[in-house]
Amino acid sequence: MLYSRPDIRTNQCTLNQPIHCVGFGLHGGNRISLSLLPAPANSGIFFLRRDVEITRALIPASWHNLFDTHPYTVIGNEYGVSISKVEHVLAALRGCGVDNALIEVSSGELPIFDGSSAPLVDMINQAGVMAQNTPRQAIWVERFVGVRSGEHYAYIKPGLVPHIIVDGVVNGKSRDPRQVSFNLLDRVFEHEIAPARNPQYCVEEALYYTTRNAKAGTIATEPRFEDETVRNRVLECLGFLALTDAPLYGQLYLYKPCSFLIDALLQELHMARDTWRQISYAEIDQLTGDTEIGPNPEAMDDCYAG
Repeated sequence: MLYSRPDIRTNQCTLNQPIHCVGFGLHGGNRISLSLLPAPANSGIFFLRRDVEITRALIPASWHNLFDTHPYTVIGNEYGVSISKVEHVLAALRGCGVDNALIEVSSGELPIFDGSSAPLVDMINQAGVMAQNTPRQAIWVERFVGVRSGEHYAYIKPGLVPHIIVDGVVNGKSRDPRQVSFNLLDRVFEHEIAPARNPQYCVEEALYYTTRNAKAGTIATEPRFEDETVRNRVLECLGFLALTDAPLYGQLYLYKPCSFLIDALLQELHMARDTWRQISYAEIDQLTGDTEIGPNPEAMDDCYAG
């Protein structure tokens, strides 16, 4: 899915200037250097491991390069070189409308920052996004596609407005299942989804900083949203979906989502080639579609993820 500004909607985009920053890994607290660099049109998103021999270091950010989905999304190349925890940076890039970028990293995992995509979104906004002279393509969903695994299920259906619903996710300490729903338009991603943190990240990062870097002080772990845990699940789902070769354009419903479920949905889309077509965003503007979405368990009876 793509959730960028209207003024950069129809053409592919890259970063206006490089971004350089330093963060820490969630596991072990290693210092990690991260650079996000402009890239030519039609190149997509690539990761480059700076700690690996250069001829083996390039990893395309593609669903076809998935190595693992539990507990974090891990992608890799034909040499077995991998990069983990890619969801937040990929969600930030697509959320800001960046189609083409080279991401250089000094480690096999990405920095966790504050457990959300907000710091990355801020850096991308500061660097700016530049439209390129190449039309942006999308995967335009024309028919219902769904998968189910036990009580977990997901489907995507046609719609003029890109939309996501995440349902049945336990929210924080309350342990109550919650539902959140977003039209992915304008700056909804930036303000309503990107800042949402996983509470586990918040606690672990606070412990790291307060025990190893006294100058940083204590990082606040108060919730940013009442339903922050569920919004963070939306963020992670959008980051996973950003591994598609082109943005998905449709209306997505996920009940108790996990990476395995989204992987199964993308596999189903790949096999059900007659359910979608690749078109330009200029063509999308000329189309109409159903803008309603909601639970449809009856339609899921014959859809299974395994």
